[in-house]
Amino acid sequence: MPDTPTFGRYAEIPYERMTPEQQEAYRFVVEMRGQVGGPSKIWVHNPKIMKAAAPLGAHFHPGHYSLTEREREIAVVIINSKWHSAYPTSAHERRGKEVGLPADKVEALIAGLQTSFRRAGAGRLRDGDGAR
Repeated sequence: MPDTPTFGRYAEIPYERMTPEQQEAYRFVVEMRGQVGGPSKIWVHNPKIMKAAAPLGAHFHPGHYSLTEREREIAVVIINSKWHSAYPTSAHERRGKEVGLPADKVEALIAGLQTSFRRAGAGRLRDGDGAR
């Protein structure tokens, strides 16, 4: 393991120093998701968790769910703020704004305040539609 952290306080295990089981799990995640990035890097320490969590994480990547990007970010921000998860709340606050959610609405959701969004069409908040 490196002497200095490579992801926050976490010191990443270089691929060549992983056990054969860790390397297998790492390759599994790369094949499924294309990368082992962000917080999921810590999973390499437990290959069984890595193999179990990777399919779940892949399900939440774009194209693998029925919600629009905006609907997804509303749900993720609400859930993260409920559990006071600082890192994902911050990341998805940015992402929500990137997909067009108004900053004041995102901040209200994070604060646990009620807010509403204009519904478009048949009740769906579609990507590209304005939210108010």
